[in-house]
Amino acid sequence: MPISHAAARVCAVLCVTLAAFSASAEQQGQPRASTKAPTTIEQGPLAQACGVRGKALGSPVEKGPGKWKLYDTQPGSTAPRDFYLTGFSDGCPRRITAAVAMFGSVALYEAVHYGPVGLKPKGDATDAAYAQLRARTCGSSKSACSEREIRRLERSAAFLSVYPSKGSPSRLELLMTRGRLAAVAQK
Repeated sequence: MPISHAAARVCAVLCVTLAAFSASAEQQGQPRASTKAPTTIEQGPLAQACGVRGKALGSPVEKGPGKWKLYDTQPGSTAPRDFYLTGFSDGCPRRITAAVAMFGSVALYEAVHYGPVGLKPKGDATDAAYAQLRARTCGSSKSACSEREIRRLERSAAFLSVYPSKGSPSRLELLMTRGRLAAVAQK
């Protein structure tokens, strides 16, 4: 089966990110992250971790919109480590290795990209997926969503920013909606 150009780009971003995580971990004396591609249903850097439950998830550090929850295996650390994300429709948590991971705000994304300042989205995978979700909720011709529509978007979509190391200027941005990973982009 031929691989699409978009899928090839996602795979390339994933390989570069995993290499950065591994190199960063080695420099800080941490265990090396696996260089094997994560086993996923979705495209992206989230590895299924169906057998991980309870205390093995780590400490809950942040609740995103809807059912999304982020767990940290070493809260307070700035070294790359495993985070777990729950809220997927199949009930399996997903593991991601990072130094920092945190939810972003749909309202802030709206204000920055569609508000009066209007820094139009760059057109990467998460921007495109969010634009489709936004068009279904707010209508494709609207330059601004109403407060009610923003609240609706906030209940159905979640952004997760994942940084390979403390102070890293680059990150992976993940967009989740309806219990699945909708898109991943290198920012």
